[in-house]
Amino acid sequence: MRVCAHARILIRASPDDLTVTRLPALLRALVCAGILAVAVAHSALAAQPGATQSRAAGTVVALGWSSVTLRIGGRQMSVVRALTAAANAVARGDYPYVYGGGHAEAGTASIGIKGPGYNGRRLGFDCSGSVGAVLAGAGLLPAGMPVPNDAGIIAALRRQKLIAGGIGHGAGAVTFWDKSGVHIFMGIDGRNFGTSDGGAGNPSQRHGGAGWLDDGAPDAANPAFKPYHLIASELSATTVYGPTLTFQTGRAYDLLQGVALGDKLRVSYTRDRKGGLTAAELTFADARTVAATITAVAPDQSSVTVQTAGGASLTLATTDPRLLDWVGVGEAVSVTYTPGAEGTPVVRQITAVSPPST
Repeated sequence: MRVCAHARILIRASPDDLTVTRLPALLRALVCAGILAVAVAHSALAAQPGATQSRAAGTVVALGWSSVTLRIGGRQMSVVRALTAAANAVARGDYPYVYGGGHAEAGTASIGIKGPGYNGRRLGFDCSGSVGAVLAGAGLLPAGMPVPNDAGIIAALRRQKLIAGGIGHGAGAVTFWDKSGVHIFMGIDGRNFGTSDGGAGNPSQRHGGAGWLDDGAPDAANPAFKPYHLIASELSATTVYGPTLTFQTGRAYDLLQGVALGDKLRVSYTRDRKGGLTAAELTFADARTVAATITAVAPDQSSVTVQTAGGASLTLATTDPRLLDWVGVGEAVSVTYTPGAEGTPVVRQITAVSPPST
């Protein structure tokens, strides 16, 4: 019988460095006791490797100190429907089983670490990586965050009171079957999903890996597998589902300066030969740039007031006070800003073009 022995993964960014749109407490809870790092990652929903340079546009749903995750498009739907859509997306990728695959960033296939299916090039998922990808797609795990092993996933969902013990019943039921520290798969509205459910791989997938399991789920009746079901309030909840892409910033350490959750970005990026995505340039989709002179800076650097070349006074909020570290009152600047959610425009970039007037 094939089982999914979980890899232990070294999280590349500490949990407190990550910001997400849902379940922030997970970021402190989901820590893998790891000793090895996943080397590269590739989105399960991205285009196949081919061109080395590409562009993407979407909404920021997660931020790390050196990474950003965009949701491409997306629309409101039920959690169960979103789980199904995310599972379909992974299944369409026909990813093979790769030990440790899918742990570095939720929803992202990777080369994993040495173990079954690993060859240093092959992109795939292991059992908890594939379940984590589906949960992230429906917003039950934050997109782009590191995924723990099977027991860590169950523990995190229990802490958030999203699941309870036992098999789910009725229309749309969602159940997780977990053999702690060994293997996990899940059932979504009458169908099972994972890398295997007790058989020899996944016969419904050409490469035998992550996808729908259509062989009767023999381990669902195995007492070694403990069931947990998604609670009724989550089954009836709605979420925004859309494909996600996670980009690393490489050596461009200041590339994410001024970026916040919910921002709409355009990203130019490169894809390495193993599928890793690195952002080369970020622009704000609804940004405007003006030449102006700084007339006031709030003591706590939460806002800056400028006078445009046409004589208009404009007060801008700052979500990142570092933007004002190198400019001062009287200085001529170029200011890039976007509309704010509450009517106050937000500074995204401010660059000095001359020293302050005397």
